[in-house]
Amino acid sequence: MSDTSRNIQYATHARLLNAQLSILNSLLDPLSSVTVPLLNGLARYKLLHDGATRQDVRLNGMTINYYRQAPRAAGRGAGEPGNRGVAAPPLPILLIHGIADGALTWVLVLGSLARDYEVYAIDLPGYGLSGAPAGRGFARLDEMRDVLASFVREVIGRPALIVGNSMGGWLAVKLAWAAPGLARGVILMNAGGARLDGRASWEPFADLIGVRDLKTSRQIFRQMFGAIPAPLLYLGQRGLQELFQRQVVSEFVASMVATSSDEELLRPDELRRLPVPTALIWGLSDAFLPRGSLEFFRENMPGAPMLLLGRCGHLPQRERPRSVARFIRQYATRFEGVRIENHAVSPRHRL
Repeated sequence: MSDTSRNIQYATHARLLNAQLSILNSLLDPLSSVTVPLLNGLARYKLLHDGATRQDVRLNGMTINYYRQAPRAAGRGAGEPGNRGVAAPPLPILLIHGIADGALTWVLVLGSLARDYEVYAIDLPGYGLSGAPAGRGFARLDEMRDVLASFVREVIGRPALIVGNSMGGWLAVKLAWAAPGLARGVILMNAGGARLDGRASWEPFADLIGVRDLKTSRQIFRQMFGAIPAPLLYLGQRGLQELFQRQVVSEFVASMVATSSDEELLRPDELRRLPVPTALIWGLSDAFLPRGSLEFFRENMPGAPMLLLGRCGHLPQRERPRSVARFIRQYATRFEGVRIENHAVSPRHRL
């Protein structure tokens, strides 16, 4: 076959493929706006059906929504030396979602953890069913951190194991530094906030999540989840675009870009000297975060237990929930039987 014939054949195949994708888009696009709300509704139903309760609380001037599931097993620690036969309260675990996500992202993990632990999944300010600060559609990073501190202090009432995905991991580190007495330990999961080369590393990311068109939406899908079937790309494309174009995301990103966000990004020493025990979970197929993010956390968390997941992207709690829950449960056992003088957290965030 000559080069000319081969080029004609390739061009014909490309036109056919584009035509097929156009037909697929026209068929699935009307459904794509309702896919995410439908999936969230199903996730909420599952959480409540499996024993979680939905509650809200007023914190720092905002109404904050969360889900709580009490442990199904009896309290651990009864009969241990010094406990006088009274079971120690179960370790609380606080799950923190990432940008453009919500508490429902933990639906496939929460129930498994609640076999033995008291589990909370929070909607950050402006996300899910939580309100935003008065007069604004988004919360700054420090405001979200302070809400988390108030949540542990006023709702949970004792130090918790903090688990954060994406932006939630970034916030978990900020919380541990601001109020180490509120965190028994921290597990970072495909965490954001790595300093890398400063703002230069994050500006392409900020531009990407503006999701200016549906092609970009499909690109983000691939970066988050790796290889996924084309029908699913088109079925979820508009819903994903709408998630990232919400005020709580777009104005937060614009605010970070407009200010000196280098000060908010995590420095290597913030990880190396973190005042609480840490662990790391990472989906190795994650192409959503800036290049070098995994290496940043892995190099600056020497000795930390790690779970590295092949064929898993940015959201391990959705893609590999059993592995994630198993790792969190195993990590949590190190805190069992470790007594603290006062389980209640004082207003000064001390143990």
